[in-house]
Amino acid sequence: MSINVIELLGSPYESLVDAQVDKSPSEVVVTETGETFYIVEREVYDAQLVSHGYKVVVEEGE
Repeated sequence: MSINVIELLGSPYESLVDAQVDKSPSEVVVTETGETFYIVEREVYDAQLVSHGYKVVVEEGE
């Protein structure tokens, strides 16, 4: 079964600062290109997004 990455990511942010401000303490901010950022749960990142080349740029609690 193919994973729809777009559904996992949610709304995009063009500003890392805006994404960091909007995320909850239990979420992380990820990016694939360094230009667009997404807020996701750590479990979603670990289970689905890491294999698609996304990197965490803001950890939980930050």
